[in-house]
Amino acid sequence: MKIVISTKFKAVLTLIGGFFLLLTNGSIFLWGQLNVYVTSYFRQKEDAGLDLSIGGALFPVMMASLATGIPFGIKLLKFFGSARVCLLISVVTSSMMVILSSFAQRFYQFIIIYGVIGGFAQGTVYFVPIYMGYLYLPNNKGLVAGINTCGFALNAFFFGLLFFHQVNPQGLPQISNHDGYSYFEGSSIEVARNVPEAIRTLGYIFLSVSVVASQLIMYHPNQIGEEEKRLKRQLDNKEKEIKDLNQLKQKIQEVDSNFKKNNDQIPQETLQTESIQKDQQLLNKHIHLAKLEEELIQQQILRVNHEDQQKEQVYIYPEILDQFTQNQSDSENQIFHHHNLVQFMQQDHPNKDQHKNSFISVVSCKNEQELQLYLQSKEKQVEQNLIELKIKNKLAEEQLNQQGAPSIAICLKQPQFYMSIFLGFLSIGFGLLINGNYKPLAKDYGFTNDSFQSLVGSISGIANGLCRPMWSTLLDKFSFKRVLQVLLTIEIITSLSLQSTHINQVFFILWICIIHMTLGGTLGMWPVFSSQINGVKIGSQLYGFYWYGFTLANLLQFLLVLYTKKSIGFNKIFYIYFAQAFVALCIITFYNFKVNWSKHYISTPKTQQSQTIFETQLQSEPVQQLITLAK
Repeated sequence: MKIVISTKFKAVLTLIGGFFLLLTNGSIFLWGQLNVYVTSYFRQKEDAGLDLSIGGALFPVMMASLATGIPFGIKLLKFFGSARVCLLISVVTSSMMVILSSFAQRFYQFIIIYGVIGGFAQGTVYFVPIYMGYLYLPNNKGLVAGINTCGFALNAFFFGLLFFHQVNPQGLPQISNHDGYSYFEGSSIEVARNVPEAIRTLGYIFLSVSVVASQLIMYHPNQIGEEEKRLKRQLDNKEKEIKDLNQLKQKIQEVDSNFKKNNDQIPQETLQTESIQKDQQLLNKHIHLAKLEEELIQQQILRVNHEDQQKEQVYIYPEILDQFTQNQSDSENQIFHHHNLVQFMQQDHPNKDQHKNSFISVVSCKNEQELQLYLQSKEKQVEQNLIELKIKNKLAEEQLNQQGAPSIAICLKQPQFYMSIFLGFLSIGFGLLINGNYKPLAKDYGFTNDSFQSLVGSISGIANGLCRPMWSTLLDKFSFKRVLQVLLTIEIITSLSLQSTHINQVFFILWICIIHMTLGGTLGMWPVFSSQINGVKIGSQLYGFYWYGFTLANLLQFLLVLYTKKSIGFNKIFYIYFAQAFVALCIITFYNFKVNWSKHYISTPKTQQSQTIFETQLQSEPVQQLITLAK
């Protein structure tokens, strides 16, 4: 017995599956807590000169790998045709990389396994559940992105606490080093030695949870690649039909040939031969029609594959045509009016009355009053039809703009796309700086207790995660511009006041949490922003480019900490990010990110039936002249 699941229930299952998938594949934000432990572990093995600032390099490396993997996730979905299959492969790979990284003997090996390969696998997971959720809830993109990315951020909370209890259950302190950082060595070297087993424990949990969660993502008939598959099935059926028709044609020819070879046939058999010839002619027409349909399907496949299923829409407005074609068979007098009305409307003289007098003089007097009434009614009809046409053109333009970019190539030519990447680079920088360095910052402010630092990381992980549905859902009610303005204003205030939190642990935790809320809000809203300006399908494929922008922002914070932290300190670095947030606020306030995608759509191929009907209607010269003049 086949179980039928409602669309709403499928949407709920997809959201739940997406949340847990990203929860177990969001270890990129866990690195802020893991850095000191992993660095300490490799310092007591074969990388004695490794310091904490170099360990921070894994953060931008992993983010770059994740950005590279995001578009491949959509490609895997298209290749396998099943979100469950492609996600299962990705999550198993991602989890196995976490497990295998625990066996690395050098830090560069750990970077390759955990950061590069593992980050790429996590990238292939990242956008697939968000994209599938968009298909089920197209009017609630903010909610979908918020719930999924909430799980992505909460990884730091759940597994940060778990890792701390696994690796440092006794709460041993870090030991200060001459390089200005603190590590687990000397009396606390046991913490460093617990790192491999703790990482393997995380990997096993990631594997078990993510495998189950991947099976909760439901199939959707409009997912990428499905239209092309349906067209290919039609093409296969059409090819089979043509093959059967050709075989039938060959049999008819053989029968007809046998009749002609028999010279002693009776007249009735001659009639049968003529009947067979007629059937053969009909069969040839049928074959020709099937080949035309086959050609149409092939063109549709090429279009779908090239534009990645961006559906072209044709808006044909036959209202004006209907007014002049519905009564063409009524009378010769009506046809007479049609021809003369075209001549009348094409006069170049400015005096309308003179036109009417000149035109009426050609007509017999008995039809003068009737013609005047006819002209007045037709003029009103044309004016009304033109008004309706403008309204429908406007609606068609809005629908195409909502549909988004017709192709990746066209999207990549728009300056708004690159400006949106730059905006993301500016908006996320301060949050990435704090996320990757809150433990060294806490030490500089005098909060050296490892338990307190882990608590800060866990609570900020909650703030990072739980705020995402809130910010993203706001996009379903308010514009992206307004919401981002609020986030950037908060970022400006915190960048100027964070240095004052050294006086109290509570204020420090509160400010770190607020900053992580801006980080989570920015990352949670950006999938929606990408879909709003580029369209869901094209935006899904190009979302990885935004993560490259985030990676550059991460690389910048890493370089600033590496080369300027010792000379100017964190407090001076905060002023750089104040300037970035202020520039981002100016861009989102004054720059227009809206793109008129409707002008980039091509018309439907002439082989389509609707176009053929339209051209047939235009074959009447008076009607064609009227439409040209109306335009």
